[in-house]
Amino acid sequence: MNLNVVLAIFRKDLITSVKSKNLLIILLTPVFLSLLFNSTISLTDNTVVPVAVYDEGSSTDFIEYLSSRNNYDVTIADSAVKSEELLYNQKVAAIMLVPKGFSAEIKSGLTPSLNIIVNPYEAKSVLFLQTYKDIIMDFTGQRYPVNITLNTLSGDLQSRFNIPVWIMFTVIFVGMMVLPNTLTTEKEKKTLDAILVSPASEKDVIYGKSLFGLFLTILISLVIIIINRGFIGNFLSVTIFIVLGSAVFTGFGLLIASYADNYSSASLYSTICMAPMILLALLADLSREIGYISHLVPSTYVFYGIKSAMLNNSGISDLYPEIGTLLIFNILVYVLTFRVLKKKRYS
Repeated sequence: MNLNVVLAIFRKDLITSVKSKNLLIILLTPVFLSLLFNSTISLTDNTVVPVAVYDEGSSTDFIEYLSSRNNYDVTIADSAVKSEELLYNQKVAAIMLVPKGFSAEIKSGLTPSLNIIVNPYEAKSVLFLQTYKDIIMDFTGQRYPVNITLNTLSGDLQSRFNIPVWIMFTVIFVGMMVLPNTLTTEKEKKTLDAILVSPASEKDVIYGKSLFGLFLTILISLVIIIINRGFIGNFLSVTIFIVLGSAVFTGFGLLIASYADNYSSASLYSTICMAPMILLALLADLSREIGYISHLVPSTYVFYGIKSAMLNNSGISDLYPEIGTLLIFNILVYVLTFRVLKKKRYS
């Protein structure tokens, strides 16, 4: 390996990246999504659910009670058909069809019926489904047979639980998108051919390109940690998994770029490969079958390692199987990439 050549390739890519709008969009995407998600969490604390109510008669006290709730925006419909129109037109998240004599039957100790229709595709319907039973029980004066104390995490703590997800997404997204952007652009401009016929070897190209991708991936990961105030847990272990994860997904990006002939193809391949990488890691605990399959992709080990280090303060001694597995993935990816570039050089 020629260190001067490697650093020259790194500097060239770094200078070129400053002028590339596509690369800037790639780098800012994880940051923007993280900020957007955090702001969304804070906004959901004050969510008001639009609800339409049709009263067949004599239950004005129930409607007034619903209207007094801070988390419900009640619209009184003139008919059942009108309330259903509001639901189907997505003006409300749910409708309540109150039968005649509803309040009177409750006061008499009877059990009346209440027809509720919910739009499952409306995001605010989730809050309605979580609250409507409690509101009805409060109105009827009934209580649960046990005293329940429910505490929810504050928005700040919730965002901390999401930091490992955003770091994993950043490592995968930036790692697998940066090099396909730069390397395929060089292919189209024939500058890669010039590099390969120069004294630079395939290893020099791989090391130089990987160093550039690794630098950007780690940089954006640190930005994600800073804006989410994620300096928690065992930061040494977190750093190791960021570096190993960045290296392996930068290698994947380099491998994709080596196979693809142009940027459009490389971008398509990267997107197709990213989807299972992200989903399998996130859904690994959903079922035993998905858990088995998820162990075939490096993202699972990156996500588990970062999550354990941040939230459980796990050290290197606790996570050595995941570290060893990521090292194996790195070796396999870069050996394969080296062979692909070598084959293209002599083809």
